[in-house]
Amino acid sequence: MKKILSEDRTDYQNYRFGYCVNIILEEDDSIEKAFERGYLPYTGNAKNTEEIYYLARSVRINLNRYVRLSENKRVIKKIKSSLNISVDEHKKENFNHDNKFEKFCIKYSKERFSNESLSDKRLQLIIKRKNYNKIYEFKSDNNPIGYVITFSNNNIIHYWFSFYDTKYLESMPIGKFMMEHIIHRAKKNNKKYIYLGTCYGEDSLYKVRDFKGIEYFDGNEWIDDIEKLKSLCKIDAK
Repeated sequence: MKKILSEDRTDYQNYRFGYCVNIILEEDDSIEKAFERGYLPYTGNAKNTEEIYYLARSVRINLNRYVRLSENKRVIKKIKSSLNISVDEHKKENFNHDNKFEKFCIKYSKERFSNESLSDKRLQLIIKRKNYNKIYEFKSDNNPIGYVITFSNNNIIHYWFSFYDTKYLESMPIGKFMMEHIIHRAKKNNKKYIYLGTCYGEDSLYKVRDFKGIEYFDGNEWIDDIEKLKSLCKIDAK
C-alpha cells in the first residue's frame, strides 16, 4: 500500500497546510483494509489505471445496529405494489457489460451526477477496477430498471455506483429503494459493514437520516456521533 500526498488548500495565517491523501493498492493489499481505513476508490482520471484510493469523510453502516425504519418499509411497500420487482446478483465476470448497459449508465450520469457525467473511458475504468466484483440488476416485469456496482466479500459491501431509470422518480424514490435493498441483503448475509461513500454537504444527509447504524470516518477513526456529522455537513462549502 503506497501512500501519496499532494498539495491542497492553505491557510497560512492560521498555519493550516492541506494535503490530499491517496493510496495505491498493490497486488497483495487488502481492499477491505482500505475501506476500513477511510479510503474510497478514485476514478476521476480515466487515464490512471492504478488501484488508487482517496481519503475522505465517508459513511458506513454497522450492520449489528441496523434496523429497517418504518419510512423505508413504507417506500418498499409502495414500490413493490407498483412494480413487479426482481433483483439478480451477478459476479462481474458473468455479467454482460454491453453497449446497452453502458448507454443506460451514461444516460443516468448525465441526468443525475452533480459534477461531470461519465465518459466512456471512465466507465470502462470503473468496470476494470478490482474494487468492483459484483453487480445487482433490478428489473420490473423482467425489464432492467437499475444497477448497483459493488465490492463484496465475506465481511463488507461497498455500494459504489448506482444507476436507474429516472422516470420512476416522478412517482417513487427508486434510488432509496435500491440502496435499502442492498443494505438489508447485506444484513441478511451476515456482513459486518456496508460502505456508502462520501458524506459532504446537506444533500448527503439522506444517508444519515434514512438508515440506522451510521458511522463516519473523521480522518482518524470511525465514530457514531451523528449530530456532529450533521453539523459538519451543514457547514461544508457548497
